[in-house]
Amino acid sequence: MKKLTSIALSLLLVGILSACGGGEKAQEPAPAADNQQAEQPAAGGTVDAAAAEEKFKSSCASCHGVDLSGGAGPSLQQVGSKLSKDDIAGIITNGKGAMPPGMLKGEDAEVVAAWLAEKK
Repeated sequence: MKKLTSIALSLLLVGILSACGGGEKAQEPAPAADNQQAEQPAAGGTVDAAAAEEKFKSSCASCHGVDLSGGAGPSLQQVGSKLSKDDIAGIITNGKGAMPPGMLKGEDAEVVAAWLAEKK
């Protein structure tokens, strides 16, 4: 019985980790500088929430929930009250705990980090 339980837990863990790593192939660099500028926070500090939310849904929501409530990963509903934009960007880029590094890269990571930093 212990062997069966161990196998079941191993398969569950593999499934969770696979879901968190599934967005890597979908990431492509933006084709033109014009598109990158539209996604960057403006000088006044505003964030393109629609672009950030779309990137989050395609790469992060499987673990953190579409509504940021968590699941396999922690809730991010109030992450901005605990971490700065730079801290969040560092976690997105370098990973932390069970979260693998590089789920989003470059400007995509910065846009999502800025958006999440506003969640307080």
